[in-house]
Amino acid sequence: MKNKDLIIKIARRLDKFNADEMIVVSELSEKEVTEILSELLSEKVIVKNNDTYYFNSEKTVTEVENNTPKPQNKDIKPIVIEEEEGYDYFLTLNETAQKNIRNQVELLNMFIQTGGKNKLKIVNFFNETTAVKKISYSGFSKLYNRYIKYGFKSCLPRYSFNITSSIPNEIYEYFKKFYLTKEKLSVEEALYRAQMQLQAEQKIEQPYTFSSAIFLRKIKKEFSKEQIKYFRNNINPPKAKNNAVKDKEPLNMLFKQAAKFYLNRLKSEKQLERLLHDKTDYNNHLKEHFDNFTIREITNQVIFEYKQNMFNRGFKLNSVTSYIALLKKIIKEFCPQTNNFLSKENKLSRSVYALDMNILPNAKIKKLLKFCRIKFSSAYPMLYISLSTGASIPELLGLTWDRLNFDEHTIFLKYFLYGNQLIMNRCGSSIRNLKINEEICSILKEKFNNLKPALTDFVFTFDTQKPVQQYFEEEILTSLAKYLKIPKLNPRDFQHNFANMCIQQNIPLTFVQKALGYHSLPNFIKIYGDLIKNTEKGNYNPLNKLKII
Repeated sequence: MKNKDLIIKIARRLDKFNADEMIVVSELSEKEVTEILSELLSEKVIVKNNDTYYFNSEKTVTEVENNTPKPQNKDIKPIVIEEEEGYDYFLTLNETAQKNIRNQVELLNMFIQTGGKNKLKIVNFFNETTAVKKISYSGFSKLYNRYIKYGFKSCLPRYSFNITSSIPNEIYEYFKKFYLTKEKLSVEEALYRAQMQLQAEQKIEQPYTFSSAIFLRKIKKEFSKEQIKYFRNNINPPKAKNNAVKDKEPLNMLFKQAAKFYLNRLKSEKQLERLLHDKTDYNNHLKEHFDNFTIREITNQVIFEYKQNMFNRGFKLNSVTSYIALLKKIIKEFCPQTNNFLSKENKLSRSVYALDMNILPNAKIKKLLKFCRIKFSSAYPMLYISLSTGASIPELLGLTWDRLNFDEHTIFLKYFLYGNQLIMNRCGSSIRNLKINEEICSILKEKFNNLKPALTDFVFTFDTQKPVQQYFEEEILTSLAKYLKIPKLNPRDFQHNFANMCIQQNIPLTFVQKALGYHSLPNFIKIYGDLIKNTEKGNYNPLNKLKII
């Protein structure tokens, strides 16, 4: 029955699968899987078309489970508080706490005496007849489940006796050493450093995944707010921990070993759908390219070559991006701090949306365009278009003459340049027509008439032996940044400044979102939420303009 329940759960998660996939994920024998699938087909829990099975949503697993008798808790006896373990502690509580606990016990006893049936009716009846604090149905469900596991002591506040924590004590003790210091680490980073320290001392084999909320709750139970605040303002962090952590990251581990550990973790955590998906992508698209590299050897250049190879083989951008995301996930499992491929910052983790933006004041944007027009006349129209329309630099580098309409003053963006190849934008929202102004249109028209290029030629070219993107970043953007006296300019900064200028001028956000090629407004707001917040000033009363008397 256990194996059958496992197959049902996997089928429900996968929704669509074949027998081989079920054998791999469930790790049962082929014969056993075949027999269970035949049984489920007869019960119409799953349906079959050719070699593919589908989970039958019309006959849910709940129906199947309801056919199996559930054990009754006949051995549970009513609670007599005076005879229970923990009664001495109960007497130390104040009158209000004792009254609440007696209230909970009274409801538990009423439910137990009725044979553990009609929970909702019992809770409603109790709340109608009691004069003290009411208990919600969900609250009673949690209380009863705790009582089944731990007995009367589960009703007592801050009382644990033999209730075991899901957190290994050794990890928790090391976590406290890193969290309760004036370095004021986040819970996630303190937990990471604690596990890396334990791994360095060979007390655990590898870092494990825990919910940070569990550690935070436990530390708040052990210490008061005042104690935690004192520790995080006065206690020095452990000496030389950063170097110890960085030195111990397994940068010389082969990628295939890291992938094996990662997939085994998914299996142990019963993340079966994720396991099937990631294992397939690893075997088909990463294994051949990266298995014999060490993590240290997987650099940006290696990734660039992998991308170019995949594009040459006809893979789409969104597919390649998902494979690289899996590559990063596997590496981050072991080396989140020192591997430069994953992050340019010495931070444990970084929000996906916390992007670096070189937002320039209006005066510097004017200065940039003026200098660029004199020093880099061939790049000036491209920068002007990016700042005025939201087109990205890679899209403009991939712009060909046949996608420029002089009559309507528009450019059609469907591709972007990656290395030496044009790649189609990943989704429909990124394929768009953008309006350019008359001055830029005249400059480009004059250029077209002078050069008489083929319509499939690139609009923006440079006299250089370097790849065009490399030349643009190393020569043009570096010179512009030096002139503006800022550390660096990135290609994406022009889109960020376009968005910022639009937001400051109260241009509708939906227009800005579409101009930048974002699929939806929520995604756009996640990136530019901070810039939008900066435009809020004072209070607003929409009735003021209605001139209500």
